[in-house]
Amino acid sequence: MEKIVVYGGQFNPIHSGHEMVASEVNAAIQPDHFYFMPSFMSPLKKHDELIEVEHRIQMVKLVIENLGFGTLRLDEIERKGQSYTYDTLLNIRQESPDAKLYFVIGTDQYEQLDRWYQIDALKSFVTFVVVNRGEVVQSNDDAIMTISIPEMAISSTEIRQRRSQQQTIHMWVPLNVEHYILKEGLYGSNIRD
Repeated sequence: MEKIVVYGGQFNPIHSGHEMVASEVNAAIQPDHFYFMPSFMSPLKKHDELIEVEHRIQMVKLVIENLGFGTLRLDEIERKGQSYTYDTLLNIRQESPDAKLYFVIGTDQYEQLDRWYQIDALKSFVTFVVVNRGEVVQSNDDAIMTISIPEMAISSTEIRQRRSQQQTIHMWVPLNVEHYILKEGLYGSNIRD
């Protein structure tokens, strides 16, 4: 059976933690297709510091290049506006009706699953891959699988704050992503560390 992994997120910016998650999930599931899907706007997140979509797309492409696997999908970007995971994954399901579909989430999203649009319908055709970063998630739900990775204290919010204060980010993002952020003057500074 064909296996498809979808890793969605704002990726604002994509960072070394995202790269590690992708690598670990890819190794554990060994999918036929691994899709990175930047969101246009998440219904459950604030959007105060969201940079232009094209910059987020370019940074995801850089990480795909680093990893040596993955395909960029722009379903949610092209839809524009608020987008629901259910609609996006239903479209992928219709493209590949016989595939096993996995959707990667963190423990923060796992704790909010009951707030997701059409969550019961979504669980009927998607397996959620909950990535544990230090904490352990246990579930008896057949629609949930867990993968544990080493805890990494990295957040996109912290990266944006560090750049706005002209602090280094080289330990938090892949080198080519750091160069892109600096070259484009993203997150408040174009001053080289």
